[in-house]
Amino acid sequence: MSNPDILFRGIPRSPTRGYTGHVLTNTQPKRVVVPCTGSFSLAWVALQSGVSADKIICGDISLYSTALGNAIMNKDWRLDIKPDINPVWADILTPLMTDPLNKAVGVMWMIRVLQWVRTKPKTYLVHRQRELVDNHPVYLEQLTAQLKEMTGHLAGLTYLAQDMWVTMEETLDDVTTVNLINPPRYTGGYSRMFAGIDAVFDWDEPSAKQFTEKDYKPMMDMLKEKPALSLMYYATDGDDPAPEWGDPWRSVFADRPGSVGQHAAINWIIANRQPVGVEANRAKIHHGKAKYKLFDGTVKADSDMRAVKVDKVVGDYYRDLFIHRLPGSVTEIYVALMLDGCLFGIVGLHLADLRRGKVIKKGDKVLEHCASVTFAFTCEHDVYDRLHKLTLMSLQGEWFWQDVLGAENWYEINGAPKHVKTTMLTHHPEVKSARGIMKLDTREQQKDGTYKLTYSTATNKNTRQATLLDWLKRFGDTKKKEATQ
Repeated sequence: MSNPDILFRGIPRSPTRGYTGHVLTNTQPKRVVVPCTGSFSLAWVALQSGVSADKIICGDISLYSTALGNAIMNKDWRLDIKPDINPVWADILTPLMTDPLNKAVGVMWMIRVLQWVRTKPKTYLVHRQRELVDNHPVYLEQLTAQLKEMTGHLAGLTYLAQDMWVTMEETLDDVTTVNLINPPRYTGGYSRMFAGIDAVFDWDEPSAKQFTEKDYKPMMDMLKEKPALSLMYYATDGDDPAPEWGDPWRSVFADRPGSVGQHAAINWIIANRQPVGVEANRAKIHHGKAKYKLFDGTVKADSDMRAVKVDKVVGDYYRDLFIHRLPGSVTEIYVALMLDGCLFGIVGLHLADLRRGKVIKKGDKVLEHCASVTFAFTCEHDVYDRLHKLTLMSLQGEWFWQDVLGAENWYEINGAPKHVKTTMLTHHPEVKSARGIMKLDTREQQKDGTYKLTYSTATNKNTRQATLLDWLKRFGDTKKKEATQ
């Protein structure tokens, strides 16, 4: 049989767990809290990072985690078999209702059986379930051995069968605590993952509401006020999610899987303060090396700002460095945005519609002579929290287009585009990084709950110095708070 944690295998993924271990090794916390522990993978990371088991507090509301947690603690608990379940299942489970370890074996085995239950079962699903039932002595023996090994490693930690909100409220008032929070990513995640298990067992289920997408904002607001260092695990299709929750949240890690196709989500770790440095794990980096130093200086009214057309290999390098992928986008031209000789932004352009004079309708807008931006990303800066606004404002300026296209014959006739548009795929109904620069034209919610957003803006006659002055006036005084701990 597969390992007991098969339902959570790789969650979080190996690179994400590696960075988490890096943080724990460097911060040496006196306590690690995992409010949504799942299969205890983050607790295992903490243990491997030198945190003793008696300093690890885990919580959850699922029967799955509670069975594992009580087995780890060797703590007996009430778990009864409901009277109206399949009698064959009941005959197998009843002898296991004796002690914490055997109760966990029964829960794990039942979850595996229920994985193959469908409203309209296919033949191979029926055979998989029948195999687990007919040969249950073998599988129960394997599960027992696996759980004994797991509980032996994690013995000494504390497990609390309670709502994550309660766990966080009780445990995060100390700067020496690290909170590893990985709530269910989608509404009803627990219900879908453990469908049917509550119809088999009766237990003292903790009072809790299902976590939904709407709960992220109040959770992040609560955690930013807590003294503990919080690392929150999140996934998006491309955009850095940290700006959604404002200061002091920042993304400290990003991992883009390379083995699951073009639409792979990026796994982020967002922190309420800087732990040990920003790290990005990239599954695929285009061959090449850094051509430009990243901008880390001061933006001044007389700074030398310019747009430089670069080769695809250079553009791809910096796009991957900034961890961005827009599925389905086709980029013709790559542009590096430079400040005083250093790169601060990388932009991708698609100009087919612009060249052939296509008129584009977006919502109530009619966009004539319009250029398409396939991506526009900005390097991290220690001082300027809204440097990305300067990237977007540059796209509005006629100077940008003169720098990029001024040498082309058709540009001498047609001039700069009148509009700039882009498409964004996100889990949120609005992208705050575009607010104040670009206008939302259309919002389309996809079947998976994500949003396809289109934004556009008119171009202007601003010079590069006028763009700098405008940015300095509107956004240049927005500083990142100094890390005090």
